[in-house]
Amino acid sequence: MRNNIVLAVVAAVHLCPAVESFAPPAAKVRSSSSITTASLFNWGKRQSEKGDSQDDVISQQDVADEQSSSLLQNSRRSFLSATAASSLLPLRSSADTASVQTDKQLNLSNEELKKIVLSDIVDKSFLVSADITRSIYDESATFTDEIDVYTMDKWVKGTKALFIASGSRVSLVGDVDVSASEVVFRFDEDLMFNIPFKPVCALTGKVVLTRDENTGLITSYREYWDQSVNDVLKTAKFGKKA
Repeated sequence: MRNNIVLAVVAAVHLCPAVESFAPPAAKVRSSSSITTASLFNWGKRQSEKGDSQDDVISQQDVADEQSSSLLQNSRRSFLSATAASSLLPLRSSADTASVQTDKQLNLSNEELKKIVLSDIVDKSFLVSADITRSIYDESATFTDEIDVYTMDKWVKGTKALFIASGSRVSLVGDVDVSASEVVFRFDEDLMFNIPFKPVCALTGKVVLTRDENTGLITSYREYWDQSVNDVLKTAKFGKKA
């Protein structure tokens, strides 16, 4: 991990003790020169009181003021453990799991899988909506950021709670490359967080989806950012639709 990140979503943790208890231990107490919840919200509050443009980014002073506070880490998926806390799903019975697993689209050709993934990206903006075509994923598929691993149910529920899809933007950069072992694509996105002040951050990166060699199903999701945490935070704007 190169750096730590805090977006205003952490405020939801502070406002709801029950949610905070689900944050991973590594995410609760960390030090960095990055920005914290307090500086992010104080900045937004000052802008609202002044009536200034909401298009300004967070100042360096806002960052410096809160350097020593606790932080969360670099992937946006790091926040899912907190935002999904109130959305724990009941465990499926073995019969239910077997039924879901038999509905899978097994051993799709590269072109068939590419068409589905492309639709999920372009038509459904699944990176912010979590509207995935579940039939191409193994039910045991994991969704990984740089500090934690999530089940598919938790990732879907947490992503839907964390982002405002209608206020976010997801663009595919280049093509979707599909092989027998993996699916890789690049993205450019503006993420609107579903918390007070509706902060929006911009970033680019890539996603790697690993396929099972026997079934052709996707067994893991991994997202990588191009920018450092501080560079992403400097793009934060409040109340502005992407």
